[in-house]
Amino acid sequence: MIRAKPRHGAVPEILTLIVTGTAGCYHPEPLDTWGVLNELRQNDAVQSGPGAAAKGATSTPPSPPTALTEDFSVALALHWNRELRAFRASRGIVEGEVITAGTLANPELRMELTHIQERTFDKLGWDLRLTWEPPRPGVRAGRRGAASAHLKEVDQQISEREWDLACDVRGWYATLLALDEEIKVAQDTVANRQRLAEAIARRVAQGGTTRFDLDLVRLSLAAAEHAENERRVARNLAASTLIRLLGVGPPGGTITVIGQLTDDAVELPPSSQSALEDRALAHRALVGAARAHYDASEESLRAETAARWPWFRLAAAPRVRRNEFFGATTDLVLGLDVTLPILDTNVGRVRSATAARDVARAEVTATLAGLRADIARALATVDAQRAILRRLRTEIAPLLTEHDRVLAMAAKAAELDLPSLIASENLVLASRLELIRARLELRKAWITLERSVGARLVTPPESN
Repeated sequence: MIRAKPRHGAVPEILTLIVTGTAGCYHPEPLDTWGVLNELRQNDAVQSGPGAAAKGATSTPPSPPTALTEDFSVALALHWNRELRAFRASRGIVEGEVITAGTLANPELRMELTHIQERTFDKLGWDLRLTWEPPRPGVRAGRRGAASAHLKEVDQQISEREWDLACDVRGWYATLLALDEEIKVAQDTVANRQRLAEAIARRVAQGGTTRFDLDLVRLSLAAAEHAENERRVARNLAASTLIRLLGVGPPGGTITVIGQLTDDAVELPPSSQSALEDRALAHRALVGAARAHYDASEESLRAETAARWPWFRLAAAPRVRRNEFFGATTDLVLGLDVTLPILDTNVGRVRSATAARDVARAEVTATLAGLRADIARALATVDAQRAILRRLRTEIAPLLTEHDRVLAMAAKAAELDLPSLIASENLVLASRLELIRARLELRKAWITLERSVGARLVTPPESN
């Protein structure tokens, strides 16, 4: 006959083993902001090759390259951008929710010491009861489905952030290309004004003109130098913005971009609104995120609806009671608790989940409507910028070429009307800059159209 006394020490030991084997350990990670700042300063160098951005094996980029291409800039940003990295890290939170939604309820072990009033250790008894609630099929499946849909939504949001970042990088890359061209035009203008000032100074020394003309040309030279400096300042600001998007390089550093803006986009075939909408529906991550959010709301409603049905709980699975006073000293019991949804039918949560699904459906409709509006607006902007650039190419570009030829002939013959010459040079400078900006605006409009569609369209290889 098995007595209760030897068992009293064995039960706590078993419980200790169970708890110790299943418990987790907490490992704190203190945050050192000075250390983070020093790490950022060490990472001020841009990576040295296109393949380095894809490896991701090091947190410290090597020495900077001599120049950046558009594709390499996008690759750097997708790998090193700090805001994107932080947003990607949020995926781990949702992964934990998926695991939590699929876990089963822990069993409960209840231990009781009976007949304490006997005051004799040998007459004490004990009671062990194991309880566990099985998962409700509809509830567990619905919660797992909602968590999985939420994870898909976060993945789509990450893809949308990546696409927005890539479009931003391409836009600022094109801006740097345009500013480099504007600086070159401004430098040529400054060089022309310097040669003109030298020629007028020689004529003043020879008595061929007055100091009024010399002062006039010197003022025009100062204005041209000021315009060049303004464009250099604008380029530094654009380079700083691009460096921030890339996530590497010193904040006040410089970037060299290769390539040039072209007029090829003027001749690209137009795309229909419906074709671009179909492509956006298939590729735009924003649409995928809205659809995943709707799927999550549908699964949540499924879980709340399933929770309205009766369910059971294994109240004693089993229950073991040991008592020396009874003839049957060991008693084995099986018990079952049934929850009857009479007072609380979960109707409130079902109604809330239904409303959440309706909201998610409306958000999908609003997303698609906004997408159609964005594509229509981007198409109209592309068409307008194409018309502007086409007019500039047809009307102004030939005049600029003719102006250079006539100016060279007049300078060679020493037939110079200084006020008219300076006025024409200012007009030519403004026209050249307008042509560059028209190319830039068309490129930006095309990038905006690509942003709305969610995929690259046929674009001229101006920077690759």
